[in-house]
Parts: sequence; C-alpha cells; structure tokens
Amino acid sequence: MKKIALFGALGLAALSLGACQTSLATLNSNIATTASNDLPALCTLAASAHASFATIAATGTLKASLIATEAQAWAAANSICAAPPSDVGTAMASLANAYAAIVAAKKSTGG
Repeated sequence: MKKIALFGALGLAALSLGACQTSLATLNSNIATTASNDLPALCTLAASAHASFATIAATGTLKASLIATEAQAWAAANSICAAPPSDVGTAMASLANAYAAIVAAKKSTGG
C-alpha cells in the first residue's frame, strides 16, 4: 500500500519536476490530465491493497505499529483519491500532507 502511494506521489512529483521548462498553465493541464487518466486506476489498486492488508491484519499476526502506519498511508492515499489535484499548488500540497501524515504515523508508532 505504501509503495502504491509512494509511486503515485513520485509520479506527480516527477511530472512536476520534469515540466520545469514548461509554462505553469501547461503544467497544470498535465497534472489535471494525469489525475483524470491515471489516478483512478492507482486509487483502485490502493483500495485493493488496503483491503488485502486489512484481511491480513485481522489475523492478529501483524504489529500494531505496522497497522497504524498502513492506516495513515491509506488515509493519505484516500484523501488524494477523493480530491484529485488539478494544478501544481494542489498537487504539491496533497503530496506534502500525505508525506507528513505517513512520517507522523511512523514516528508515533516507532516504525
């Protein structure tokens, strides 16, 4: 799950960085297109990964810290899926918030 969220975040970041030579309007258009074309598939994969993780977690064999970290990663990914970024500012804010949530979860659980 964390890998899917990370790949999504890295993909949007790479798109942003790779487009440094283009105009902001073009970059915003590219982000909106990527979000509408690729994000739904990534969100479906993230939901499937989360459901699979929840099934495994229900067995009681996973550490509580791992379960808490996954929950924060899922919440971060789900928030991006619920409100896909449409411009540079929104994309960067979404990614920063997701990263901060995951880092905070890891720190609070010792992960």
